[in-house]
Amino acid sequence: MCFVFSFPVEVRSGSEGYIVKMRDGKNLRCVHNNSQGREIPESAPQPAIVLRIEDGSGTLLPIIVLEMPSVLLMAAIRHVHIARPTIYQVVKELIDKMGYEVKLVRVNKRIQEAYCAELYLTKIGDQTESITFDLRPSDAINIAVRCKVPIQVHRSLAYSDGIRSVEPAKLVAAGGLSDGLLFTELDRPDGEPCVEAQEFSLVRNMFIAVVEERYKDAGNDCVLMALF
Repeated sequence: MCFVFSFPVEVRSGSEGYIVKMRDGKNLRCVHNNSQGREIPESAPQPAIVLRIEDGSGTLLPIIVLEMPSVLLMAAIRHVHIARPTIYQVVKELIDKMGYEVKLVRVNKRIQEAYCAELYLTKIGDQTESITFDLRPSDAINIAVRCKVPIQVHRSLAYSDGIRSVEPAKLVAAGGLSDGLLFTELDRPDGEPCVEAQEFSLVRNMFIAVVEERYKDAGNDCVLMALF
């Protein structure tokens, strides 16, 4: 199954299902597609990447990630220039110099609460020669975005762990971007001032400043965050 992904969001879970907090500050309640789905453990709000199935069903798969991969993913999606190369840019260049290309990434299994992914490489000029690496989903998705390759999820995971919105009116529309990525209306800001969006932007800028070793700028962003 191929998926497209949304911008990183914030997710918390509990007995009533998942609460997905979008960048515009709106909350979206989701429940399991499968009535026999796994029990949802209680969790505080955490950064997440939400994958959406492409068959029109609206099935979502939230993957909890660390803050830094989430910020770097958003930077890649928005084409934010980072002066110093990130680990994902280095990996992409290493693959190129090896004479290989990224074919696809696949989220293939879950071990307890941790998802696992694989990175598939093929030899340039000889598709029969391939290499597979095990990666964290957040790393695999970051690489997929930069290499513009498909993101796949094992069918059993989509069936057992997939969720759906209980507010389908917010999921009906989709738009296309020039690089082929699709984003739902959930990811579109409404144009109104939003404290949460401003805070998220400050967090993103702070992490980018740290990556670029602009520690004074990172400190200034940290001070501004304290004012929220």
